[in-house]
Amino acid sequence: MLSVVCDGRPLQPGYKLHLERGIGRYAKHLLSEFYDLLGPEHLSVLVRDNLPDPELPLDIPRLAVGYAPGWLPIGKRLISEHLLSKRRLADAWRLGRPVHFFSHLDAPARPGSPTVVTVHDLIAQRLKHLYLEDKSPLRFNLERWLETRCLGRARAIIADSQATKRDVVELYGVDPAIIEVVYLAVSPQLRPVDDPARVAEVLGRHGLAGGEPFFFYVGGIDQRKDLGSLLEALAILREQGLAHRLALAGKIKQDKQYPKLRAAVERLGLQESVRELGFVEDQDLPALFTATAGFVYPSLYEGFGLPPLEAMACGAPVVAVGSSSVPEVVGDAGWLVPPGDAAALAEAMAALLTQPGAADDLRDRGRRRAASFSWQRAAQSVLAIYREVAGEP
Repeated sequence: MLSVVCDGRPLQPGYKLHLERGIGRYAKHLLSEFYDLLGPEHLSVLVRDNLPDPELPLDIPRLAVGYAPGWLPIGKRLISEHLLSKRRLADAWRLGRPVHFFSHLDAPARPGSPTVVTVHDLIAQRLKHLYLEDKSPLRFNLERWLETRCLGRARAIIADSQATKRDVVELYGVDPAIIEVVYLAVSPQLRPVDDPARVAEVLGRHGLAGGEPFFFYVGGIDQRKDLGSLLEALAILREQGLAHRLALAGKIKQDKQYPKLRAAVERLGLQESVRELGFVEDQDLPALFTATAGFVYPSLYEGFGLPPLEAMACGAPVVAVGSSSVPEVVGDAGWLVPPGDAAALAEAMAALLTQPGAADDLRDRGRRRAASFSWQRAAQSVLAIYREVAGEP
């Protein structure tokens, strides 16, 4: 029977920032499905020995790997991490067990075989002009070079979307025949909240009870998220006399782009309109999605775009930028606007405030669209890839 090793490090607190982001959700849901489909006797996880144990069933065997100290220069640290994980996985590769790295950012530069690597996005390469603003070109290029050496040696590559698959082929010349697109899905707990008391309690705790309707955004605030266009759209709505607020969820104060965000808020006079919620626990998200006038996602580039799908699953009408992978996810269930177009963004948001019928239609279509994505189906597709690279029927 098929036996596999998966990278459990994205579920360990302190391993990069994966746990709180999309890579962590990806690892969590796939491993949960694999546990049911394979059983612990055919599933092992790679972990780092200086970090807390991942929240996984204890009967799943752990393969503990060492780590490079943080005082090493970035290049030596990355190389050391790659060598350490490769050494720990040598037996699995020797036995022909597929090893799956849930992000190409975490794979050794020269992995053994058979290796499966997921590429969520190549955003830094596509939007290089944005990410070189405050970095050394030498360090930036070294990091990208080390991150992508694994692509040439992987037996199979999983891409989150057709857009990401195109990027892998165009930027690195990888044979498209070894790249499979496997769409993500949302947690079953993400669904509309029918209990008004629960919604009111969550809104009150986050300072959103009563008053004006609010738009909602959850995610990072780095350059490509284009929060600037969203703030400009809010200012346009204010000029039109449309009452509104914006709730921002996420650990944004630690981001180096935060001072620029605050400066834009003050320049546009939106201090009373923007509410910073900080990190929002998963159990509060359904109520916020349910209550919002609209989930707005102005991101210029996404490898998949999980937040809009999560919003649709909870019945929030979605306005998003129609570029990269987002149209694959949203389809005709959301209002798509051109990238960087604050006026078009404001027009869509105004429609949600002034046309209840249009908003309700998007809510219905969004729920149906989100239901068509499934973690169980994703896991079964990934297992089929494992079997293929292992030469099993």
